[in-house]
Amino acid sequence: MKRNTERCAAFFALSMLGLAWGIAAPSPAENSLGLISRVILDVSHKEVGKDWQTAKKGETLTSGDRVKTGAKSIAIIKFKDNSLVRVRELSELTVTGSMNGSAFSKSVEMKNGVVGFNIKKQQTGEEFRFSSPTSVASIRGTGGAFAASETADTLIVTEGAIEFTNVSSSQKVTVSAGFTGISRPDGTIVTRPSTPEEKAAAEQAARPSDQDNRLEFDLRDGKGNSKRLRIDFRD
Repeated sequence: MKRNTERCAAFFALSMLGLAWGIAAPSPAENSLGLISRVILDVSHKEVGKDWQTAKKGETLTSGDRVKTGAKSIAIIKFKDNSLVRVRELSELTVTGSMNGSAFSKSVEMKNGVVGFNIKKQQTGEEFRFSSPTSVASIRGTGGAFAASETADTLIVTEGAIEFTNVSSSQKVTVSAGFTGISRPDGTIVTRPSTPEEKAAAEQAARPSDQDNRLEFDLRDGKGNSKRLRIDFRD
């Protein structure tokens, strides 16, 4: 009888320990920064410690996850604060995030390519950053596009204002709506009024998601005649 009582007590203790562990261990959803809300054509997702896989709509993203797009492909990332980042074709990035109390800071580290963004107003103590080996763009709430390449980073702002910093020289400029910032690996950083082409490119990069189900191409025949091809599809 005594032995049975001891076994029951041990089983109860182990059960309570397992229950406590289940409560303490955060679920993947609790650790997530956001999710991939849309996938168009060739999009890949790499979780920390795993290989690249074909991305699927609705997959959660945790700190350190990577996303990349192929030719004529788009991925839309929706963060937990409803900020949107539209990853354009031939782009690769890493998302990271951290909590400081209730403040949630997010970062998109660009390896190469172009993103359009609509960032919600950040709360006190929060920050949203785009970064590359050349530059850091610190955002409180605004819209525009950011392009990273080996020769220069280009920041086009369509709404609000962004602090743009060159990593090499630590020089900073404020890029306001209607302006473009250019940061180069040699440490130079400048801001100037955006050209009409830059404004159009930024608006296209950050356009509403319900327009992202359309791809348009200019085709030419052997005689040099041009024809515009439009493809509408469902994801």
